Amino acid sequence: MKNYPFTWFAILFTSGILIGNLFPIPNAAVISLLFLSAVLLVLNYKYLKSTYFKIAALILLSLFIGILNSRVQSNEIRSQLTGFSKEKNVIAYGFIKEIELEKDYEISFILQTDSILFENKLIKAHEKLLCRLRNDSNERKIFYEKTKPGNKILIRGTFQQGRDIRNPGEFDYRKYLLSKGITGIITSYDSASVIILSDDYSLFSNIIFQARKEIDELIHKLHNKQTAGLLRGLLLADRTEIDYETKQNFVNSGVIHILAVSGLHVGYILLFFLLVFGRLNIYTRSVLTILGLIFFMAITGVPASVFRATLMSVILIIAFLSGRSTNLVNSIALSAVIILLLKPDELFNPGFQLSYSAVLSIALIYPIIQKMILQSSITNKYAENILLFTAVSLSAQIGTLPFTLVYFNKLSVIALFANLIVIPLAGIIVGMAVITLLIGSVFSSIAIYFSIINNIVTSLMMELIRFTGSLDFAFIRINNFSLFDSVIFYFFISILIYTLRKSENFKFKFIIILAVITNILIFTQLDDKKLLPDGILSLLMIDVGQGDSFLLKFPNGKTALIDAGVIDPFFDSGEKIIIPVLDYLGIEKIDYGFVSHLDTDHYGGFVSLISNNKVKEIYRPEPDSTDKSLRFENFLDRMKIPKNTYYKSKKEIGNVALYIFNEIDNDYFNKLSLNDRSGIMKIVYGKKSFLFVGDAEFPAEKHYLAHYRKFLDSDVLKVGHHGSNTGSSKEFLEAVSPDISLISVGIKNKFRHPSEIVLQRLRDLNSVIFRTDSLGAVLLQSDGNKIKIIRWRDF
Repeated sequence: MKNYPFTWFAILFTSGILIGNLFPIPNAAVISLLFLSAVLLVLNYKYLKSTYFKIAALILLSLFIGILNSRVQSNEIRSQLTGFSKEKNVIAYGFIKEIELEKDYEISFILQTDSILFENKLIKAHEKLLCRLRNDSNERKIFYEKTKPGNKILIRGTFQQGRDIRNPGEFDYRKYLLSKGITGIITSYDSASVIILSDDYSLFSNIIFQARKEIDELIHKLHNKQTAGLLRGLLLADRTEIDYETKQNFVNSGVIHILAVSGLHVGYILLFFLLVFGRLNIYTRSVLTILGLIFFMAITGVPASVFRATLMSVILIIAFLSGRSTNLVNSIALSAVIILLLKPDELFNPGFQLSYSAVLSIALIYPIIQKMILQSSITNKYAENILLFTAVSLSAQIGTLPFTLVYFNKLSVIALFANLIVIPLAGIIVGMAVITLLIGSVFSSIAIYFSIINNIVTSLMMELIRFTGSLDFAFIRINNFSLFDSVIFYFFISILIYTLRKSENFKFKFIIILAVITNILIFTQLDDKKLLPDGILSLLMIDVGQGDSFLLKFPNGKTALIDAGVIDPFFDSGEKIIIPVLDYLGIEKIDYGFVSHLDTDHYGGFVSLISNNKVKEIYRPEPDSTDKSLRFENFLDRMKIPKNTYYKSKKEIGNVALYIFNEIDNDYFNKLSLNDRSGIMKIVYGKKSFLFVGDAEFPAEKHYLAHYRKFLDSDVLKVGHHGSNTGSSKEFLEAVSPDISLISVGIKNKFRHPSEIVLQRLRDLNSVIFRTDSLGAVLLQSDGNKIKIIRWRDF
């Protein structure tokens, strides 16, 4: 304990923050107990002189300091905007606190408000809003060039809350925004709706912003698109120009940490400065290196991982200058305490968790592996150095494994090999980029030669990551890794570290390693649950906003997706919602993809799904001569995906019958509108049935009533056209007579779906209505005899 004073305090202090967040202990009680612990410590120092009493008092004192700190600096937001979900023509006044780097489709900035006007209701409140300007690129460019942090502005647009968890496995964007103190989003599509009221600006914030902007512009000027997007992520902590597929390849290859600016990147920058300032005297070199690290930290936006690495580097440099030795674990603990004293909620930030678990694991596990390698009979120095380098990567992966599984649900098998090549290449890319930018700020004609080399190196690295990430055996999917599993994992790893440090017997070490691995595999499966279990029929109405998407898992394990939501320049349901849902549920590929019709809010998400090899075959309406149909057919042909046309038929999927109603040889049917020619299907499992009608409206309903009136009767109805009053006639609904009605619809959508008329017709039939705008995703499960509503949020 004497050798690790800050480590023990950090553990207890962190535990206090956890306790403070998990248990509602009154602040008065915390302060009283903190004061009592301090008094007991003083009394022991003066009178009792008991070591055990001293340790107990210090433990309590550290815990209560953590609890109090979490309460005093809690990021809990008391917003006056919680009652507003989505409102149009909102006007907000305030000053710009922070401006993000320019994106291809929008300018984003953080607004600190003075007041907000909702229709006729004025709210005077200091709220932080994320504002997004999406309009003509030239107008955006002008706004981006003239706007500075600190400017007072007026913005008019649509207000909405950040999207919370609406589907299984979905990222809680609202919680993420609240962790940054942001209580809502305003989106404007017209530059005239953003007016700069004052040219006043914040000097320091503007210096940092202008530096980021200049670096970003120089990066894009000198490099190709791929390299520029990567360097924007590596140097400026902005990954918006790295596409989804590339990010997934990084995850699959086990090198996603390269994209998260962290201690590794600080290490690259530190090494670069030490090399550049190497000929200067030690004090000048150290001061310039510290200033360079602080500047790098500032332009990245001061994420916890960079702050931690910078702080540790500064501590080590100062310790070296003063001739004092420093304990690495204590230095890590000291930096963690400083960060958590300032922002205790960082403890729950994935970046903080991954960063500290990696560096702690390297500090604790690497020396053990290093000793084993150095004591081995390896004579080749190159082989030894490669093994030592691999040991660093392995140590980091062991420490971060629980968090990796929680956030990505993937265990990379190829990671050790990929990191062996990617980490040095990333270091070369960062170092070369810094040289290119320094030269390019003065002599761009010379810098271009360096950038060409960097483009080549980046291309090689990206190709390697694409190749390794796309291998069938690149990763193992592990779903539902829980907090309990994480505790089990770290408990056994702690036993392993302790044993390996104490024992010199190789056989005993080997037995312990096997025992630890076996116990982790056994105990982490104790709380495993399947959200979509085998042997029954599951139907998940996915919340894709204003669109449709229904995931089915049949009793034999086969899967189907009926529609896939919307795609537009700003949002892709397939990429942002459906693929994460499939990953969370452990579904590698959809067996049957059903496109009800070619409206973008139904087929749009299939583009990403098919592009990412997530669908085996597609069913779609009979192709016609419209541009939309031709483009979709060409896309399917280009992707070489098997395609089928809807026609009147029956398909057996295990012991489930799927009936398709479409009559492509019927003249009346062929003259119907796009919506009315939607793929209509009924799924029958045992005594229960489910009817899907796409966007069918009155003319289609008339046709199906004439031909299938009795067969329309179903237990569950996917209400047509999001509940529009152009469909769901009284006669049709009476024929279906659904016990449960599913309506997929966006919150306060511009179409005002669902219609109150349709809702009343369903209520008159005593049908239970489930809507995505109010409930998010809805999960139904049936054994063929009854249908259950499953509370998926409880899993």
